[in-house]
Amino acid sequence: MTRAVVFLLRRAVAGVFTLVAMVSLTFTIFWATPTQPARFVYQHQLLTNDEIRQANHLLGTDEPKLEQWVHYVTHLLRFDFGTMWESSFLTGNGQLVRPPIAPLVDPALRTTLSLLLGGAFLVLLLAVPLGTFAGSRLGSVGDRTVSLVALLGVCTHPMVIGILVRSLFAHRLHWLPPTGYCPLRNGAPGCTGIVAWADHLVLPWVTFALLFLALYIRMVRASVAETLHEDFVRTARAKGASPLRILSAHVLPNTALRILTMIGMEIGTAIGVCIYIETAYRLPGLASVAVRAMAGDSAALDLPLILAVVFVISLIVVAGNLVVDAFTLFVDPRVAIARGRATTKSAAGGVI
Repeated sequence: MTRAVVFLLRRAVAGVFTLVAMVSLTFTIFWATPTQPARFVYQHQLLTNDEIRQANHLLGTDEPKLEQWVHYVTHLLRFDFGTMWESSFLTGNGQLVRPPIAPLVDPALRTTLSLLLGGAFLVLLLAVPLGTFAGSRLGSVGDRTVSLVALLGVCTHPMVIGILVRSLFAHRLHWLPPTGYCPLRNGAPGCTGIVAWADHLVLPWVTFALLFLALYIRMVRASVAETLHEDFVRTARAKGASPLRILSAHVLPNTALRILTMIGMEIGTAIGVCIYIETAYRLPGLASVAVRAMAGDSAALDLPLILAVVFVISLIVVAGNLVVDAFTLFVDPRVAIARGRATTKSAAGGVI
C-alpha cells in the first residue's frame, strides 16, 4: 500500500510539473506571436499609438511578461481562468469591462467530457467482447468479418463518419436528433434531463466508437490469441476449466493491462477526435471555444481564452493518466514496485 501511494504521488507531482510546463510553453509561444490586443478594445482596424498604449495598459499587456505569467497562474489556481479580450468594451468613464472566461469554458468542458467518457465506455463495451471473440477464433469467418468491419471505421475521417451516421439515423430514419446538445440540468424547456442529454449524444458516441473500435479490437484480439498459448492457460485447461472461465478469469485480466496502456496513450488523440465530432454535430464543447478564440486573423487572437483551452485539455490528459495509473495498480500491484522512468511509463501507459 505504501509503495502504491508513493507511486501515485510521484505521478501526481509529475502531472503538476507537466501542467506548469504546458502553460509556460504556451504562454511563451503565444506572446511571441504578433498580435494587437488593442483591437479588442477599440473596434476598428487603424489604431493610433495613443490608443494602443491605452489599450495595453487597460488589458495589462504592458506589464513585464513574468508578472503577467504569475498573474495568470494565480487565476488558474482559482480555476476562474481570468478574463478574455473578446467582447471587452469601454464604459463612459474610461473603465474597461472584460467578460470572465470560466462561464464560457465550464459548460464547454462538461460537453466535451460527456462525449469523451461516453464514447470511451462504448468503445470498451464493444471492443472487449468482439476482440475476445476474434482472438479465440483466429482465421475463422467471424474473425475476418470483425476485423474487416472495424478496419473500415479507422480508415475513415471522423467528419465523414459523423456525416454518414447523422444522415442515416437522424435525417433518413429520424430516430435521433441530428445536431445540438441538451445539458443534464438548467437547460431549455424540453431540452434538459438525462433522456434528452443521452438522445443528443448517442450519434456522437457511435461516431467516436467507430473511429477507435478497430484499434482496440485488434489489440484485444492479438492479446487474447497470444495469451491462449501461455503455460498458465494450458494448466487451467488441463484442470478442466471451461472455455468461458479460461477467457474471463485468465485471459482477459492479462489483456486489461494492455487496454489501460492504450487508453493512457490515446487520451490526447481522443480529445483531438472530439473536436471533429463536436463540429460535425454542432456540440458546444471545447472545439467551439477554441474556434472562437482563434477566429479572425493572427492579429486578433484572444490569448487568455486560448491559454484556458490549452490548460483544460492538458488537465484532462494529466488527470486521465492518473486515473489510468490507479486502475493499473488495481489490476497489477507490481507496477508500484517497478523502478525507473522507462519501466514505469511502459507499465502504466502514461504520458507524464
